[in-house]
Amino acid sequence: MKSDMKRCIICGTECDNYICETCAKATDIESVCFDLMRFKPDECENTLWVEMAEQMENPYDLRRIAFEIADMLDAPRRQYVQMISLANNGLCVKKDSRNALYGLYDSCDCLDLLSEGERNRARGLLIDALYKDYLYQDAEDVVAEVLACDEIPLYTYATLAEYYTTTRRYDAADKILAKAAAFALDDVFRKMIEKRQSENDKQRAKKEQGKKEYLPAPREERAEIQQRYIAFLNSVGVEAELPMPSMEKLRGIPSPIKRDRYPDPVIQHDPDFDTFVAFDLETTGLSAKYNSIIEIGAIKVVGGEVVETGEFTFQEFVKPFRSSLTEDVEALTSITLNDVMFAREMWEVFPDFMDFADDNILLGYNCNAFDSRFMTRAGRYSHIIIENPYFDVMLYAARFKDKLGLTCRGISLETLSNTLGIENPAAHRALADAITTAKVFLKLKEIER
Repeated sequence: MKSDMKRCIICGTECDNYICETCAKATDIESVCFDLMRFKPDECENTLWVEMAEQMENPYDLRRIAFEIADMLDAPRRQYVQMISLANNGLCVKKDSRNALYGLYDSCDCLDLLSEGERNRARGLLIDALYKDYLYQDAEDVVAEVLACDEIPLYTYATLAEYYTTTRRYDAADKILAKAAAFALDDVFRKMIEKRQSENDKQRAKKEQGKKEYLPAPREERAEIQQRYIAFLNSVGVEAELPMPSMEKLRGIPSPIKRDRYPDPVIQHDPDFDTFVAFDLETTGLSAKYNSIIEIGAIKVVGGEVVETGEFTFQEFVKPFRSSLTEDVEALTSITLNDVMFAREMWEVFPDFMDFADDNILLGYNCNAFDSRFMTRAGRYSHIIIENPYFDVMLYAARFKDKLGLTCRGISLETLSNTLGIENPAAHRALADAITTAKVFLKLKEIER
């Protein structure tokens, strides 16, 4: 945008979140979000929207406001509308936004409160993202959830057909397309289904003519991903050329402890301690199921004394597990592919971290909702049961909002450390954030006294 100023998209006055408090009370927020997703500068009759769009580098960027406005909705409407906005109310989410999609879907614990059609609309976006990120078995599991339902949106039918074509199951794609064609009364959907049918016929013809069928060709980790693809095809009964060992065997990935056999995190609420291990994780995204740890940083605090060197600190990069770095993650953390490409695997680094942590309390920032999930996954693959209790400084800090004059709904580590006068010279790096978390905790304890 040419200007950082925000204006209410209803009345045009300056405000914090594109809808002022007065208009928010009289506005159907969700309807406005979907109207924004459909915004076309040349066709829109709303002069205010056209004016605001003209002030942006790309007029179509006005559509992105829908994601921010949707934050005013309650769960699960908020997550649902934001997922749809990431796709601009279309079929798929761009690569750079897939981590955000995974995080929204994984955090939406109230999916059952959505209609069946809405759940399957969100699942359709998830399927598209998963198989394009080469997570075929995860995509297959979500496909099974969709097919067990009666109400499947046309957008999701189109995604299912493309998924089956991409995984060389042409007859299955035909059946999906036949069902979709019966409901595709709109010209746009009819053309979409026809396009999918044409592509499916084209790929089937390649098979019948003995030509090379689809094979993923990513720029990075091509050999591993292609072997994973071939192994998946074989697992679903598709005979593929040159079947190869699975990625798990190639990388020596251990069989994890099953989720239902791994204990839930132990949470501590009492802040009456001054010896602990403050830790932080940097990851490729927000979802512990689909994203990976790329850095672990920690500091051991004994008797309330923060010593930032030597035996009291832990920092190590981690090779991403089944996901890769995006440009957004690199920009946020300054961690590059070169940093993690030759790093040790998660299940190799994690035992060393737990040896460092010993039996101390694990103190983190938003660790109950975020870091503990990634820690659980690391524990499952490392065959280490985490018995250390977690203490969440973000939840503790909420007690001090009035004393500190903070009015924001969620307090970030950056906001809190700045308010307390604690410098963090390398924010969004694991060790620096861990040290900052430790100092913030100790400072809050001083205030409480």
